[in-house]
Amino acid sequence: MSEGKFLSLWTKYLPAIRILLKKAISEKQQITLSKMELQSIDNRKNVNFSFDLEISNGKVENSMLVPQMGKDLFSVLNGDSVVRSFMLDKKINIHMTRASLLTFECSIPASVTPS
Repeated sequence: MSEGKFLSLWTKYLPAIRILLKKAISEKQQITLSKMELQSIDNRKNVNFSFDLEISNGKVENSMLVPQMGKDLFSVLNGDSVVRSFMLDKKINIHMTRASLLTFECSIPASVTPS
């Protein structure tokens, strides 16, 4: 897979993803992507578009296991100043299923307050 292949897809969905991330603090959020749109980017037979992206304090925790599609998503999120500052103090899990369902879960870890 070529690097940056999915950047335009994620840039297109960025406004919706911003909203979903903010709502994900209170409950899990989901959006279904168009399979046709995904296949227009990568038309290989039986392509698996699924991935898990674990972001903690603005950094990808499982970067070695994330396919290019997920890395491109993080690149777009990190390139957006609003989302980048949102991610700094949160734990975010983004999961994409084979059925093109993108799920967002977000939590704010309990901070340790100095005494």
